[in-house]
Amino acid sequence: MCETFNSWILAARHKAIRTMLEEIRHKIMDRNIAMRQFAETWISNISHMARLVLEENKDLARLCEVRFNGDIGYEILDGQYRHIVDIRKKTCTCRTWQLRGIPCQHVVLAYQHKGIEPEHEVVHWYRKETFLKAYNHFLQPIPNMKMWPHTSGVVIEPPEPKVMPGRPPKCRRKGKNEPRKKYGKLSKRGVKMTGSLCHQVGHNKKACPTMVSYYYLLIHLQLASII
Repeated sequence: MCETFNSWILAARHKAIRTMLEEIRHKIMDRNIAMRQFAETWISNISHMARLVLEENKDLARLCEVRFNGDIGYEILDGQYRHIVDIRKKTCTCRTWQLRGIPCQHVVLAYQHKGIEPEHEVVHWYRKETFLKAYNHFLQPIPNMKMWPHTSGVVIEPPEPKVMPGRPPKCRRKGKNEPRKKYGKLSKRGVKMTGSLCHQVGHNKKACPTMVSYYYLLIHLQLASII
């Protein structure tokens, strides 16, 4: 969450303190409005992600068989596996329901056998009411910084900037256990070099035998002229 927020304010964090805080406040105000408008587009009482997972589990439930013990227990035959569903304790032996809070295909089949819509058994974390509670606190508008009242106290000036050597970094330093990028500068190991003058394989321009003989001849002529 800290890294996500840090990248979200990437443009504002390099500015002055008051300007940075003002831009962050504006971004939060806009985000609260956008998220509340996004919740109004939900076609049901649960989120889109939970709806997609639930619909996928409904499709998988068609491939399973159910056996009811007459009380609260269900045996769900899923291929070569058999899972036990307890609708009173809200547990399934595949443990997907307990981990995600969304009924798995075994629980979906058990509730369909009982005549209950599985959507009602999704935990409240995926519901619209819980989503709106996260954006239920609003930031109040404030006037421009030039209109702020001046206090009679001591004016606290910012410290003088200290110029550090080198270019200031903008990217976070990765830890030693973090994966590195697989792309970058390619190695020339195994590549056969070709001279640009003689176009022969096995040497470059500096080690070209044609150029070496030419240099020797030039030196010999210069020595002959001096003598």
